[in-house]
Amino acid sequence: MTPTPETPRRGLTGAIVPALAAAGLAGLLTLSIVWPKGEENAPPIGCITQHVEDIGGPISLLDSRGHGVTEADLAAAGPAIVYFGFTHCPDACPTAMYALAQALQSPGGYDIQPVLISIDPERDTPAVMDEYVKTGGFPPGLIGLTGTPEQVRAAAEAFRVQYSKSPLEGGDYTMNHTSLFYVMDKNWRTTAVMPSQNATPQGVAACIAEGLRHS
Repeated sequence: MTPTPETPRRGLTGAIVPALAAAGLAGLLTLSIVWPKGEENAPPIGCITQHVEDIGGPISLLDSRGHGVTEADLAAAGPAIVYFGFTHCPDACPTAMYALAQALQSPGGYDIQPVLISIDPERDTPAVMDEYVKTGGFPPGLIGLTGTPEQVRAAAEAFRVQYSKSPLEGGDYTMNHTSLFYVMDKNWRTTAVMPSQNATPQGVAACIAEGLRHS
């Protein structure tokens, strides 16, 4: 059952414009393989496991205490599932986190480290991320990472994440961004990618299992 999103503590009025997310997803979907109907080894619907090894790479960011974090630090803790978003996100990001939380807590759910990387470093300071990752209904132990604009850009480029500011009335802004889950094995190698839009907890759990099965 798809979780009912709670109201984000820093939500803004208006929805994310999906143009960049669609563009990023289209590029990733060209890497996927069309599996024969009924193929027993086919991944869950929407879960891409073929030709994803080149997605992802080194990162150098800051955790919620302002300490530096690299891919080696995360890999040392084992497999991870990564999502790029931002704390002022009105719906897509919190909905993705609720679905991920339920997936990890479902029967047979994997012990995998959830990671949220901000694409809005201007507002998402380490302190802001520290508070946001504790939102009720988010995955327990969720790690929030941010950094300088240059650090965030480098991480996003490694994962082929596109993002940009979109002005709002009153002088504020929201962020358009690619919205995907990335399953990373213990060697920080991407083993599965899945769109978060309309993803169910069951689908996310199945994609995690499929990705780690190939690790």
